[in-house]
Amino acid sequence: MRTRRSPTHTGPSGSIAVLLAMAVLAFIALSLAPSTSAALAPLQGLAAQMSVDQPYAAPGDAVTFTIDVTKIPRDATTLTVNDSLPVGLRFDSSSEPTACARAGTVWSCNPSGVTNVSIAIHSRVEPGARGKDLVNHATINSSVGDRGAEPEEAGGAPQSVEVQAIVQIIASDITIRLRAAQVAATPGQPLNYRIDLLNGGVGPAVNATIVATLPQGGQSDSVSPRPTKVDGQRLEWFVDAIPVGSYTFLFNASFRPEESVPSILASASVTYVDSNGVSPQREETAITLPVVAIQPPGGSLSAETIESLGTIAMMFAATGGGLALVQRFVLSPRTPRLRIDQMFLLHRSGLVMNHFAARHMGAGDPDIQGAMLTAVQSYLENSVDASAGPLQQIGFGARDIIFANGGNAILAAVIRKGDPAVFFATAPGFLRTIEDRNGPALDNWDGMSEKLDGIDGAFRSFTKDLLAHRG
Repeated sequence: MRTRRSPTHTGPSGSIAVLLAMAVLAFIALSLAPSTSAALAPLQGLAAQMSVDQPYAAPGDAVTFTIDVTKIPRDATTLTVNDSLPVGLRFDSSSEPTACARAGTVWSCNPSGVTNVSIAIHSRVEPGARGKDLVNHATINSSVGDRGAEPEEAGGAPQSVEVQAIVQIIASDITIRLRAAQVAATPGQPLNYRIDLLNGGVGPAVNATIVATLPQGGQSDSVSPRPTKVDGQRLEWFVDAIPVGSYTFLFNASFRPEESVPSILASASVTYVDSNGVSPQREETAITLPVVAIQPPGGSLSAETIESLGTIAMMFAATGGGLALVQRFVLSPRTPRLRIDQMFLLHRSGLVMNHFAARHMGAGDPDIQGAMLTAVQSYLENSVDASAGPLQQIGFGARDIIFANGGNAILAAVIRKGDPAVFFATAPGFLRTIEDRNGPALDNWDGMSEKLDGIDGAFRSFTKDLLAHRG
């Protein structure tokens, strides 16, 4: 009997075997995995920064530092912020979250449930901080509690970071002075003004505006340096900063008044800030010049002209130099020995290049006196008789003023007695010597003695020889 058997199946086919193997491997992997469903995230470090509301400040200004803790470790149980305000900053108050408690300038915070902490420290600059760079330091610490495991297993160890911010305490000391080369204004003649701006402090002033206002009847001819803005009789210079040091602004004007005025006024001012634009400061100055009346050609001196001349002479006396009212224009008898009270070496602009005064003379300002001498000489030349040439001598009372003129320099002496012939004989040669040596420098001299060569020695030698001469 034949029997028929069905085929025997010894195992799954090849593809089914592969699927079964993968399933077994996946089951084993799941069996060996930990009970949590995800691995631990990377540890988060402590991070912080400090900022200041203004990089520049002045004594008395309020300054606020802000400490921002931008990252806090997840496992931190306490957060401490220890700030060290430098000397020169006085603590006023602070602003902090309710989770932080302050003791002095130390804050203890509970970081539970927060991701960042911000603390504002309000301080004020003390007077003794002028000119200093004040650095505020702070240390931020985070610590972890005992969770029954080593710190590494609990998620991290204590961490610490340091932050700082700097505020510069500006200490500018600004003064402004306005001067004129003339002591009297003559219609039709130029006016030369000079602004001296000085920062005598130890830090710059910022956002400054220097303003010059021309007198009534004055028209600007030339200005140095070039102004930022010109508005009629108003000149303005805008500068970002005035560093420590001295600065000069020059402006020349033509004086052509529309009507007769007894005097004219010019002014100058500087506006600046001594911090970050918080407290504007202003300094100003002004100068008044008398106006000289013009004498018609061929006419004689009027009462008004004589009065103006007397005013100028009395201004001499007010300087303490011993000069009195001009009474007459005559030569008086001389004794052989020349006696000099004062002698001025002047630039044609009226600026003093050198000065001699006898010991008995009272203290006076040679710059003012020299400018007056130049103005008087120019005034008399224009008012009395311009065709006679440069004025050489003015007699008044027991004294005389004698002049010698060069191209850019003038020598003027106030004498009590003696024959001035030696002065007139030797002064022109002396002036030629210094002008030959300093020709280009004298063309546009601005009053800086450092630009002149050999003036002091030559003037001393000339004065000594003049005083020793016996005729």
